[in-house]
Amino acid sequence: VPCGFGRHSIELAQRGFRVTGVDISPALLAQAQRRAAANGVTVDFRRGDMRRLSYHGQFDVVLNLFSSFGYFGDAPDRQVLERFRRALRPGGWLVIHLINRDWVMRNFQPHSAGVRMGDYRIDEKGRFDFATSVVTTEWKARRGQRVWRGTSRLRLYSCHELLAMLKQAGFSQVKLLGDMRGRPLTLASRWMVLVARR
Repeated sequence: VPCGFGRHSIELAQRGFRVTGVDISPALLAQAQRRAAANGVTVDFRRGDMRRLSYHGQFDVVLNLFSSFGYFGDAPDRQVLERFRRALRPGGWLVIHLINRDWVMRNFQPHSAGVRMGDYRIDEKGRFDFATSVVTTEWKARRGQRVWRGTSRLRLYSCHELLAMLKQAGFSQVKLLGDMRGRPLTLASRWMVLVARR
């Protein structure tokens, strides 16, 4: 959660996992369904807002990948973590994968063009507010002849802020990694992965 167009959900289903993918976008969910069918796998795609997940003790793992955390503000972001915890079975794991705020502060690029995500081509112009650690991005996504435009705000949390939020949400045994391969988190790590146990 969120699952977007199903990139990770489909890969996990192909590896034999039973997967539920949740996203707020009907268009992305429809594309995810088409992609899953084309790949011969079944994924339970559901429309939903991660702030209002209604699952209780149903999952062994909740995945929040590719900087999909920090879009709502401090209090609602804490609520998201609480919903993730509630969705897990006792002893279940939350994996959050996001860009490392400290890396962004040293390497921020205000413009990116032509990034490919599935069938979409994405162009972005952003600005970083050092006082709030919020990146505001104006984006344009293209798929074929269709074009979507929008603005997003992403709060980049520091490692210690995320650890405190996870503790407040009731998680324990948080492991910090610098990437999905298990390398240690350092100041030079572009990514930050937090693995927390319910």
